[in-house]
Amino acid sequence: MTMEKQIRPVFTLELNYKIVPGLVTIGKYDGTHPCLTAATTADKVIIHSPHRRSATVTGRVVWSETNREIATLNINQTITGLCAGILTPGNEKDALIIGTATHILAYHVHDNRDIFYKECPDGVKALTLGNFKDSKDPIVLVGGNSSVHGFNHAGNEIFWTAIGDVVTSLILLDYNKDGLNELIVSSEDYNIRVYSGDHVISEQTETEVVTGLVCLPENRFGYSVSNGTIGVYEQDVRLWRVKSKNFAVSSYSYDLLGKGSAQLITGWSNGKIDCRCITTGEVLFKDIMPHGMAGIVEGDYRSIGKADLICVNVDGEVRGYTTAKTLASISSNGQEQEVVRELLAQKQALLQELKHYENQSKTNNNGTDPDNQDGMGFIPANTRLQISISANSESKSKNYVEVFISTNNNTVVKAVIVFGEGIFTGETLVVHPPLSKLNTYLSVPLYPPKDNPVDIHMKILVGYANSLQFHVFEITRQLPRFSMYALQTVPKPKSDSYVTFKINERLQRICMWINQNFLLPQEIEFANEPNLRVNLKCLRDNSNLAMVFEISGKVTIHTENLSLAADLVQSLAKFLNLESLESEASFLKEEERLQNGVNKLTEIQEARLRLGTDIADKLGQVRELIIRAEDSRINNLDNLPKCYKELDDANKDLISTYNIRLSNYNEGLETMKNINTIIQKDSRLRVGQNSSNMITHCRTAIKTNNTEGLIKILRTGYL
Repeated sequence: MTMEKQIRPVFTLELNYKIVPGLVTIGKYDGTHPCLTAATTADKVIIHSPHRRSATVTGRVVWSETNREIATLNINQTITGLCAGILTPGNEKDALIIGTATHILAYHVHDNRDIFYKECPDGVKALTLGNFKDSKDPIVLVGGNSSVHGFNHAGNEIFWTAIGDVVTSLILLDYNKDGLNELIVSSEDYNIRVYSGDHVISEQTETEVVTGLVCLPENRFGYSVSNGTIGVYEQDVRLWRVKSKNFAVSSYSYDLLGKGSAQLITGWSNGKIDCRCITTGEVLFKDIMPHGMAGIVEGDYRSIGKADLICVNVDGEVRGYTTAKTLASISSNGQEQEVVRELLAQKQALLQELKHYENQSKTNNNGTDPDNQDGMGFIPANTRLQISISANSESKSKNYVEVFISTNNNTVVKAVIVFGEGIFTGETLVVHPPLSKLNTYLSVPLYPPKDNPVDIHMKILVGYANSLQFHVFEITRQLPRFSMYALQTVPKPKSDSYVTFKINERLQRICMWINQNFLLPQEIEFANEPNLRVNLKCLRDNSNLAMVFEISGKVTIHTENLSLAADLVQSLAKFLNLESLESEASFLKEEERLQNGVNKLTEIQEARLRLGTDIADKLGQVRELIIRAEDSRINNLDNLPKCYKELDDANKDLISTYNIRLSNYNEGLETMKNINTIIQKDSRLRVGQNSSNMITHCRTAIKTNNTEGLIKILRTGYL
């Protein structure tokens, strides 16, 4: 008997609403009974209460007349975030947190009242609720277009940090096993950042946008990527990842198989539900729903004292699964069948390999000239590949990282298949020269778009020009983080922009860091000179990078690229295990951009106030014209067309003003995002508490509209 036959839903139901993917949660709004909650495509929140007793409630919630278990909450704005949990201290009833493009609502469903309603100028893209930082009470964490805000139960902002790009997911997890929750944030710049308080303690980079995060047992967390990849991290170590042609919508941890430890349950865009081992990623069970998944939650929906796994699809179908008792230990018959299947698969692979060898031998035996190796399928036993990786800055068209492959005899390199995350579209590159250009060597150009270390996996086909079969060499190499920078023998003028700081470290250790992180013709060694100077050229834009390491410990990095300077500081600090680092910086172009952004934001806010006043005036005119039109309909029909013409004109003016206000709002969001991006990059020029303090000072300067103070903070880290 297979797993699929042993695990069946223990309950199913229909909500009869179209559900927005990713916006599903569950809450005990009366403190006892779980209620499935989801956002609909009609900008409503539905609350399914299978245990509802009372029918007399008033407020925002409207109970359905056709289904007494379902209530709706009209939001009338596009819902962008949804979560539930205990928010008010001393109150065991869960609060429902709803995020829209401009506001956040904390709602007490049981009492049918608002806990707080706040405007979020940065928008709401992700929500989570729990204990964080030094707060003893739960706080609502809101991820926006370029920042994360934290609100307490009174709606007061008690936390803020700049992210630098649109936040896609938030979770709270004890990441470093210190007994306190850390905040894990994913954003559209492909990064996963871990915050302890308001400073970053870890940062991971994926190949595309990370769309979802999920807490897992034993301080692990799962993630999903927009290209269909899912995986699991244990602190900064990735345990596994797999890729699918569909993308993951929702993930959850639940012991579905009765193993005593949870598995990773993932709901996919095509309706598939799979259950995987958290440590290996092996699929242990799968099911499929007729429509794409919307969310996965957990709750005691049958009131039996045990939580069920609840899966919801976009069509409103709900399935509940429970831990399978019969799967605590799979039957010996099932184990035997699994072993037989594995052995049969191995047998087929070996038979296929044997067939290739037989065909190869037959071709060689039928050859007319035994001395003519061109027709042979075999290659000499001593065939070896020589591989070198270098930064090629001498190209006439476009600079690149060159992987040069050659053989040690007269065999030719037929083709190379290169797999590297985030380097190519589709993650794979095939270099296949025409028959006339086959040679004993082959050059593969690579163009890494970002400064991240990348493992490149190569399958290299080696044989003779006329061979029908080729020997495949499988080789893995790692590109260092700053592989797109070539050493310059002739120093170029240094950039006026720089960051400088002091460290207590031997220059020999600095040389080790440089050799590990850059592609150099030969390793750099310290020759007991007063300073160590390294001049490089960026292969992407031909800009110059100069690093000066003085024997006194002073380090100066000259570059126009603030992101590059921040990456270099963080990489060096990680290599040297620096927990704290203070720096001074001068990036005049970024400072000018920041100043222009702050001035523009002030103008946008002033214009927004004026537009708000204009809209209020026009609404008053509309109300007055409606009354006049109704009066004319009763008393003076001849005047009625004139009234409706004036009303139509006023309505057009109102729509035009609203569109201007919307454009103004979007422009303000983009401006705020640019400001936060600069702040976030500049904060990475410092390490530890110095970085946190700098962000706090920036927040204070922005609130008080202190542009000069903000520039000073960027330069020194202090107000």
